[in-house]
Amino acid sequence: MRPKIARRFHWQLVDALPLVLALVAAVAYASISVYRHDVFASGAFDLGVQDQTVWGYSRLEMIPNTVEMIRNLLGDHFHPILMAIAPLYWIWDDVRVLFIVQAVLIAAGGIPIFWWARQQLGLLPAIAFEIAYLVFWGVLSAVVYDFHHIALAVPAVSFGLYAVLTKNNRLLWPMVLLGLLTRENIALTFAAIGVFVLLAQRRWRLGAALVAVCAAWFVAVIEVIMPAIAGVPYSHWTYDALGPSPVGALLHIVRHPISSLALLFDNTIKLKLWAGLFGAWLFLPVLSPLFLVAIPELLERFWSSNPALWSASFHYSLVIAPVLAFASIDTLARIRRMLPHRLSELAVRGVSIAVLGAGLILAFGIVRPLDELGTYSWAGQVAQIQSCLDVIPADASVSASDALLPHLSHRREIYLLTMKADAQYVAIDLASYGGHFFPGEQTQIRDTITRALSGGYGVACSKGTTVVLQRGGGNQSLSPEIAAFVAQS
Repeated sequence: MRPKIARRFHWQLVDALPLVLALVAAVAYASISVYRHDVFASGAFDLGVQDQTVWGYSRLEMIPNTVEMIRNLLGDHFHPILMAIAPLYWIWDDVRVLFIVQAVLIAAGGIPIFWWARQQLGLLPAIAFEIAYLVFWGVLSAVVYDFHHIALAVPAVSFGLYAVLTKNNRLLWPMVLLGLLTRENIALTFAAIGVFVLLAQRRWRLGAALVAVCAAWFVAVIEVIMPAIAGVPYSHWTYDALGPSPVGALLHIVRHPISSLALLFDNTIKLKLWAGLFGAWLFLPVLSPLFLVAIPELLERFWSSNPALWSASFHYSLVIAPVLAFASIDTLARIRRMLPHRLSELAVRGVSIAVLGAGLILAFGIVRPLDELGTYSWAGQVAQIQSCLDVIPADASVSASDALLPHLSHRREIYLLTMKADAQYVAIDLASYGGHFFPGEQTQIRDTITRALSGGYGVACSKGTTVVLQRGGGNQSLSPEIAAFVAQS
């Protein structure tokens, strides 16, 4: 009996392993994000924007988003799934809830990667691939950014791919629904999954249904639903080199296929991003039919005329991360089947460890997104900054600088500095800019303080590099640091 009990305990540990790895990652991700926020390194976009809307949902209301200056945030991007997070604010009414949710969702995306790798390659490769996903530089870059609703699409795509590969339609369709409610462009990723089902798996009905449902949803959302909510046409078209509209872009691609493809590789920034995305996986994904699923995300980024989408920072590499992991596993499984048994086992283990090594080198040696955590020179002033924010009533309207805004966004009226001239309070901290001001921004901040003080505002609090101004009140003096800043010409 003892050997049986030992074997059963061993397999229970193995079954729990992907959950343990995901839990460790989730704790690490949440700790990083909460730390950034606590030291005023988070920002209005996208954290403050989405926090205000989720806070509104928690009060069972759809309030105007005053950060984005839009009457309903669903008209900017279609993410009704954010409503599902709102009840958590009833438990803890704090923006940091969003970071915890994001951490759990991103980490959960690694679980089906482990399951599939274990089935195809064995236990050691499964461990290597889940960790490779969890430390992928694109994942860490998202964690060191802020909360973004796209994180909710990660488990949808990851579990959705696992459902397709294991032919589990009962799991697939809920993941499709989750993905469609996360953001409008995720419909294209699931449509690409449908193309994979059609071409690679030859499951004609399922594949056609996925493509049809997702394509129809995408068109309906960007052409009908979002314009109706926002009162203006869909505003996130950034593909000027292809044409002024989706139809114009499609015609351009058909007429000029070579130049359209060349546009994907037309500068060194894009080439570095290509190398970073696929080098972390030893270029294995390009040899798998699952590469089809990555195409919408790749085209969206590399065809865009917005340079931010070519960046290795922010959340832009998050959704593609599980796709690249699954495609790498699939390629390695195909290689394994072509080799003799003994050689195949050595090759699979060796390549799996090499993938993990490449991912670690890129994440911690080349891209290094976590290096940002050591750049917050103002972290010692946190208590000082917070003590000034504490003088602002919870129901007051506030105009705030970028780093302060997400600490004040649980209210109906919260504006980015200069977007509202007559808010009840103006909150500014100079140090949290980290010395990185846009051209003319320092002058703009200085003018804001000067006009406010001469236009009926008083100093409610001023300590170090922080100042809170109150309309019709406040009798404090400017701190020496703020006074010196204002006095500069």
